[in-house]
Amino acid sequence: MHRRPLALPALLVVAAVIAGACGAAAPAIADPAEILAKSVTALQDAKSVHLEATVEGTIKLDLTGTGSGSDIALTGTKLTADVDIKGGNLKANLAVPALLGMTADVVVVGTDTYLRSSFGGDKYAKSSTTDLGVPVDPGNPGASIAALKDWLAKPGVDPKKLADTACGSKQCYQVEIDLTAEELKALMPNASGAPGDGGIVLTILVERDSLKLAGATIKVTSSEVGDLTLKLVMSNWDAALTITAPPAAEIQ
Repeated sequence: MHRRPLALPALLVVAAVIAGACGAAAPAIADPAEILAKSVTALQDAKSVHLEATVEGTIKLDLTGTGSGSDIALTGTKLTADVDIKGGNLKANLAVPALLGMTADVVVVGTDTYLRSSFGGDKYAKSSTTDLGVPVDPGNPGASIAALKDWLAKPGVDPKKLADTACGSKQCYQVEIDLTAEELKALMPNASGAPGDGGIVLTILVERDSLKLAGATIKVTSSEVGDLTLKLVMSNWDAALTITAPPAAEIQ
């Protein structure tokens, strides 16, 4: 009996599959503005996302009402949230140990918001609104991209692409925007929360394969506001998610 020479053809098939897979990889993007614009486009079909945010550093707050703020350490502050992007619903938990161990739970379903905090008892307070005031519509990426491009083109914004970095099990683009206090004032002349000096450094992570946002780091340096670092991680994009109102027995 003659055996068919399978080894070489099999290796050629495997090599062809690998070559095809490598050839199908999305080309790298060098322009940081294009990376950010495409990350907004990727939101068009996004269904849900999980968020985790942490805060380190200090902020100046006037807790006594005397008119002079003091440094409050925000180390340990954490926010977790599940967001139903298509439905416009949200469920979040906040913990701020520095503010007398404050915790809060927030549920948003449609135009109804349910809030429960450690300062207000064990039941949710309900409020409703007909205007959610959402500035970005995930279903209308064209308008969002136009607004983003206009903002990126303003003097002082100047996004820069840093070296790619690992983000979880994936590789991410890194885009940095470094704004001085003067540039912030020029960009947001009517904003009341901008630092009087110092500035803000924003570093955005975008997954290379999906172009979805993976996270961001915001560093604020100011003698008036404080020195803060906020880290945001975004994961579980498009996971099945159902958010409902709290049980009636848990609402005031």
